[in-house]
Amino acid sequence: MVRATILIAEDERVVAEDIRESLDRLGYSVVALVSSGEEAVEKAEELVPDLVLMDIVLGGDLDGIEAAEEISARIDIPVVYLTAYTDDERLERAKETQPFGYIVKPFEERELYTSIEVALYRHKMEAELRSSRQQLRNLAAHLQSVREEERAGIARELHDEMGQALTALKMDLSWLNKRLTKDDISLVEKVKAMSGLTDTTIRMVRRLSTELRPGILDDLGLTAAIEWQVEEFEQRTGIECEVSVDDGVIILEQDRCTAVFRIFQEALTNVARHAKATQVRASLKEEAGKLVLEVKDNGRGITEKQICDAKSFGIMGMRERVYPWRGEVKISGIRGEGTTVRVSIPLGKEGES
Repeated sequence: MVRATILIAEDERVVAEDIRESLDRLGYSVVALVSSGEEAVEKAEELVPDLVLMDIVLGGDLDGIEAAEEISARIDIPVVYLTAYTDDERLERAKETQPFGYIVKPFEERELYTSIEVALYRHKMEAELRSSRQQLRNLAAHLQSVREEERAGIARELHDEMGQALTALKMDLSWLNKRLTKDDISLVEKVKAMSGLTDTTIRMVRRLSTELRPGILDDLGLTAAIEWQVEEFEQRTGIECEVSVDDGVIILEQDRCTAVFRIFQEALTNVARHAKATQVRASLKEEAGKLVLEVKDNGRGITEKQICDAKSFGIMGMRERVYPWRGEVKISGIRGEGTTVRVSIPLGKEGES
């Protein structure tokens, strides 16, 4: 069995040696003894132990709490504090560093063992949880990508294959209609009805193709797609909708364009389904190196409970869409005054509209 490695940061040499002896008896491997915060950070980076036992009061410019902050910022190593001081101010500072435990001196050997084992187990479980969460996010991103590809493929097939077939059928019906005589009343009416049904089907195919993947998004970019979606939403729902867009050209690669556009669609869908609003105001702009999309309605206002609801899959979907680029989705609501959805996503240094 591989022994866990431990770095001891303790400014009293006698105490540090006592702890080393206790750890040796308990089956751990002590990789170094240090007496200052600066040394603790340096050795933690150099040796990467499994755990750091950190005295809160250390020599040097960095105390134990500051050293723990530095270590946490640079390396994923659990820190357990050693301290003979338990005043509220120091405790609050220590809590902010999210340590894996506290041992108050003087302590029993069994207490030392228990604290270390609990810290190592907790760190292992948190690492596994982070890994599992990242895997789920990667899977979600992959599924989103596959879904968009499938939607784009189906949209192309609907537009090209079925659209062409229906157009050919329309032309054949027109040809047939020209060759019918006035005496063929029933046939003329039938051809007319078939032609009308064909027109309706063509419009339906175009609508389905556009809903699956708006061609304007790929052909003209995000700004044009947002403006088109606003017009379509207003016509479909009767809700007054206005959008303002920066005059400058917003450049994003296709994946980020798709993410922002789908979030915009989801926000408008939520307005139509839940908000009971009569007005929507949307804006798309560049702000401090980020693309910012904001959608405000004057409806009943989303509640904090609804925002945090585990079944609010639409909201979760919005956040997951921008996660790969470290984007943010902030949602707020005021009862009786409406809801605001604000999306910010870093702009790439280069990309495609």
